[in-house]
Amino acid sequence: MINIYKDIPGKFSPNDGTIDFYLRVRTYVNKDTYVLDLGAGKGDWFESRKKNKTLFNIQYLKPDIKKIIAADVDRVVLKNKSTHKNLIIKKKIPVKKNSFDLIICDWVFEHIENPEPFYNEINRVLKKGGIVCGRTPYKYSYLAIISNLLEGSKIKDFILKKAQPGRGRYFKSYYKMNTKKTISKIFWNYSNNSFIYTPDPSYFFNSKILFYLMNKIHFLLPRFFSGVLYSFLKKK
Repeated sequence: MINIYKDIPGKFSPNDGTIDFYLRVRTYVNKDTYVLDLGAGKGDWFESRKKNKTLFNIQYLKPDIKKIIAADVDRVVLKNKSTHKNLIIKKKIPVKKNSFDLIICDWVFEHIENPEPFYNEINRVLKKGGIVCGRTPYKYSYLAIISNLLEGSKIKDFILKKAQPGRGRYFKSYYKMNTKKTISKIFWNYSNNSFIYTPDPSYFFNSKILFYLMNKIHFLLPRFFSGVLYSFLKKK
């Protein structure tokens, strides 16, 4: 994968969405924090980001907190190297209630078909005053619209494999938790600090020309049409 920003100090983008998201996550954690990385997968970023110490250290929470557990419905989570422990979800998250201070849902909300049981599990395992940190495509962004139109087709599979070589299993997208209004409705007993962030383009097929073209489009488009929804939810 090409690095567009290899010639600037740090070799990372001034507009890196992952850096922005995890810097915000880090404002809620300390040495005594118990974290659940929900829908964590196998953590492909763990190996790829080792090439850049700055990027890696921002996302790698394990050395700076009490404990981090990864949980996913996919058994591939057992290969995740970024955590203290990994769990497979069957019907429920296999932990006791009030186990965590913070839950990360990074690119998870878009894949939730039934929001109510999902909320119930989060609410069960999160402590009072705990935080849910979510990052997800905004429902009315061009990526979500295209994804919805192509859902279940071979074209979508082809595009994803070309745009993100080596990616693991793909999960269907539903976009039922992808606006501030729906998040507030589902997490009714949480304070909701959500906003739209416009990061660098995610899908540019390893082409510098396409990247710069898409970057310009991001600049020109309304924020909602090219943005990602960040949600920081505090359990009351």
